[in-house]
Amino acid sequence: MNGNVLVRIDEKQYGPLSHTELRTLVRNGKFAPHDYIWLEDEGEWVPADQIKELDTLFRPVVQHESEKKIIAVGSGKGGVGKTVLSSSIGIGLAALGNEVVLVDADFGGANLHTCMGILEPQYTFLDYYTLQRESLEDILLDTPLNNLKLISGASGILGLANPKYSQKLKLVRELKKLNANYVIMDLGAGSSLSVIDFFIAVDEGILVTSPEPTAIQESFDFVKLCLLRKVQQAFRNEPEVLALLEVDGINSLSQFSAPVDQLLERAQKISSDIASSMEQIITSFRPRLILNSVMEPDEIKEGVAIKTAAAELLSIDIDYMGYVEYDEDVHESVKDLRPFIIHNPRSKAARSLARLITVKLLQKSSIEGFLEKRRMRKRISMTAKEYPSVENLESKTICSVKCFYWDDCEYQNGGHPCRIRHLESLFHS
Repeated sequence: MNGNVLVRIDEKQYGPLSHTELRTLVRNGKFAPHDYIWLEDEGEWVPADQIKELDTLFRPVVQHESEKKIIAVGSGKGGVGKTVLSSSIGIGLAALGNEVVLVDADFGGANLHTCMGILEPQYTFLDYYTLQRESLEDILLDTPLNNLKLISGASGILGLANPKYSQKLKLVRELKKLNANYVIMDLGAGSSLSVIDFFIAVDEGILVTSPEPTAIQESFDFVKLCLLRKVQQAFRNEPEVLALLEVDGINSLSQFSAPVDQLLERAQKISSDIASSMEQIITSFRPRLILNSVMEPDEIKEGVAIKTAAAELLSIDIDYMGYVEYDEDVHESVKDLRPFIIHNPRSKAARSLARLITVKLLQKSSIEGFLEKRRMRKRISMTAKEYPSVENLESKTICSVKCFYWDDCEYQNGGHPCRIRHLESLFHS
């Protein structure tokens, strides 16, 4: 059997596929011996296990452990949906069979656990940093989904909100040791030193923004600060190079306004080797971008605008992954403490994100990407039926006139479980 072939999987026809594409489907468990191949000469569909030329296709393949990847998700400002997207990205990757760990790295205002419907996490980063738990493995929390674990942040702990640079690098190294294919770090909002250092220290950084002008500007500034911080750290022992930044310390890096190509020209006057090293640092920085809450077709262009500005002024190539449509289901899911990809797997936002995960993040293409999206949505839809709802998380506290807040409460419902006390952990965690 030579050339490309047509295949039939679950009564649906795909192809033509090359032998390499067919082997990939077999390796990923999407094409089995009982599925069919179209034989042109015979003019009929034949089970794959009856075709001698395909014998080697179904022999056990030695699977190499996939490389672990740490992905940091950041945003130039708050309110753009970063945490909501982080949780749903983790769920999507886990639905495809990957071992995933979600990490709440917002040490000043952790809320990823509530987004996942976990109101009172048993362990947080505080237990790890105070040595009450010896390793990150010891503070891993189960979630309602298979293959998905959570490390909860510790809200309001000042000492954790500003860790030393060495502590940040140590944490990244420790995260690498976790038994996971993907570690998704949900960073704090804004452009603090802690956020920037984590963003540039991991394997891959994803910037989330919305189409609003202020969010677009903050996103560009965030990328610029990350780039300058990389240069600053790489040449921290080179006073002449640091002087080129015309600033003193990270807190004033935002004051640097010259185009980066001019920075390279100035570096060339110091040393061609320094200029070459700096150019390599700059070109190797390739953050990814997701535009969230897109309402109008014209807003999609805002992602391209950031990419263009970064190329012209910062000399870097931003990977614009695409956009997630504005969807009221997302707001409803936040109220119900359920990730939106679980709340309604068929919603516009869920479909948009499934495309970004399979086609852009996992770099699947053509039929493979289509099958991955279908498999993801099918598994998530099954999970959604059993995912705990907010009703199951109600407080055991019964609403009563004896409550201290009775006279001022807008949610009086005497004799029934308190409608707001189940959210206590949001204010005390």
